[in-house]
Amino acid sequence: MSPTGAHALIAAGCESPYIRLCDLRSGAFAQSLLAHESASMAVDWSPVDAYMLASGGTDGRLQLWDIRQAGSHVCDFGNSESNTCAHDGSINGLLFTDDGQRLVSAGLDHCARVWNTASPQTPTVEIQTGAENDKPRTSTTLSTKTVEMALTTATDGTTSTKVLFIPSTSTCEVLVVDVCTGKVITRLDAHFASVTCAAWRPSFGELYTGGADSNVVAWSMHEVLDSTQAALRTNAWSDSEPDDNV
Repeated sequence: MSPTGAHALIAAGCESPYIRLCDLRSGAFAQSLLAHESASMAVDWSPVDAYMLASGGTDGRLQLWDIRQAGSHVCDFGNSESNTCAHDGSINGLLFTDDGQRLVSAGLDHCARVWNTASPQTPTVEIQTGAENDKPRTSTTLSTKTVEMALTTATDGTTSTKVLFIPSTSTCEVLVVDVCTGKVITRLDAHFASVTCAAWRPSFGELYTGGADSNVVAWSMHEVLDSTQAALRTNAWSDSEPDDNV
């Protein structure tokens, strides 16, 4: 559902090539987008434009849609003279940055890529999310292959890092990555099977991850970030808090 709250449409990918837009007010399908050659595995709404929708499929294509237009299709990411797909394998996760200017895609080729929505031909950052000798995979089983990523930004003034949390389906880890550079800050390892989702709770500075082992793990700020950055943030937050004794 669009985070802007401008409409009541839910976008759903399914095992067909279509993306279904359902209106929660009526319960009816409002629109269908013929998006991919086979299954549509991942969708995400732009956080700033209520009518912009991104989709990724088992065909490796990453597309942007404006649902107000008759044709709807806006562009393909990674569509250049040397390439026609964004990933060499199924795309199983999508996430816009909070400003809507970048889009993160995760794929079964064991890579995550960061794209600039204004120039979608090539990714600005590539992140290895699995073992280098792992082979790219395609999948039509949506329930066991899709992943949910999470993103947080530093709001305390100690660092400008945008931190991305990427579940790795091949290593049972969560990668903590600088989304601007692709540098892996740390790896979180607590699950006994593939990690499928991550959610950030900004008011508590906590990360929650879920996996195929049926476990939900809560991570504190000090567990998620490296010790130096965590100390900087803790000191900054402590200095900004009012003194109850004054």
